[in-house]
Amino acid sequence: MRSGFAISAVLAGVLALSGCGGEAPAPAQPAAPTVPVPTQAELPPPYDTADLAAGKGIFGRQCASCHYVASGKGNLVGPNLHGVFERGTGNLASYNYSPALKNFEHKEWTPDLLEQWLLAPQGFVPGTSMFFNGIKKDEERHALIAYLLIESRKP
Repeated sequence: MRSGFAISAVLAGVLALSGCGGEAPAPAQPAAPTVPVPTQAELPPPYDTADLAAGKGIFGRQCASCHYVASGKGNLVGPNLHGVFERGTGNLASYNYSPALKNFEHKEWTPDLLEQWLLAPQGFVPGTSMFFNGIKKDEERHALIAYLLIESRKP
């Protein structure tokens, strides 16, 4: 009887100690920087007067089939655009960018840079894998960028 108890105690100890070794869990990826969500009035011109409802519609018609903008949604054909202005160009760890965008000379998306990109992506970054004809009308680009400046920063 005593030997059964001793064996059980030893096995319990071995099992308890076996959980103490091994590799440490991988550190969590740092959270995206927290940036206050601006109001439209806080956006720089011409985005402060752009039509946000039109921007949302343009995103829905021309962008949403390839991109999410909401936090935690993952990627589609294109990268998730949440935090796009804070993380830099070609710099989302969970997305495999084209070499052209990985090596793009500009390292931070700004509204002015996005204006050029959205006008003609293939012309602005030759070799990009984003096949999109662009948005030719200024007011439509302004509306979309205003929408992204706000939506991409929502928690």
